[in-house]
Amino acid sequence: MLSTRKNRGVMNMKIAIMQPYFFPYIGYWQLIHAADLFIVGDSVHYIKQGWINRNRILGEGDQPQYFGIEVSHASSNRLISETSRVVNRNQAEYLCRVLKFYYGQAPHYSEAMKVIKPIMLDEDPDLTRYLVKQLRAVAEYLGINTEIRLLSEVSDHWECHSPEIIHRTCEHFGITDYINPSGAGMDYYHKDAFREMGINLSFLRRNEDIRYKQRTDEFVPDLSIIDLMMYCSRDELHDILNRYHFL
Repeated sequence: MLSTRKNRGVMNMKIAIMQPYFFPYIGYWQLIHAADLFIVGDSVHYIKQGWINRNRILGEGDQPQYFGIEVSHASSNRLISETSRVVNRNQAEYLCRVLKFYYGQAPHYSEAMKVIKPIMLDEDPDLTRYLVKQLRAVAEYLGINTEIRLLSEVSDHWECHSPEIIHRTCEHFGITDYINPSGAGMDYYHKDAFREMGINLSFLRRNEDIRYKQRTDEFVPDLSIIDLMMYCSRDELHDILNRYHFL
């Protein structure tokens, strides 16, 4: 039986589905926050050169810099759930030092690292399990209490297109309101087609006014949630999480 932070009936709940990402940007967390049930897409194919094992921080010269973990034999022919990460304690400790180098003077560095460091040092080789633990730990820090489940609960291997995955997942959990990020999805997903499947489709778009004080005078957008955790208080993070609207 599904639980929900809003204590609403299942038919009024909102569901969202995304692949698991490594310390994703604020829009990903807004999507989780807006949903009552968030489904981690583990039983779909791994995406190389995407955001599953890396993100960006504010690095050298106050420019975006990639920051991430190593994946063993990454392949788009393998499911995310079949993919392992390379566990390397020395590399994990190095990444923590990188964060200290670039963010050691940030106002919320110590508080943020209490969450981030255990994730970085976690030695779980299962990529999905590792990323889900990361999502839940950061969600708790952000004050998000959305229920997080796995797509493999519905099917352990998907070969159909995304609309059918969404349809079957909504049907499985008995939820008819689906949230998708705006952007490219607005060209690919059409509300009329979803309505024919009995699904109310809405798009989440973050407000354009999301800004916070970084160490640089010129704001650098779309960085990992790590950047926000370093520079924003819990109250500021809660405010930023709610700066979105539906289309």
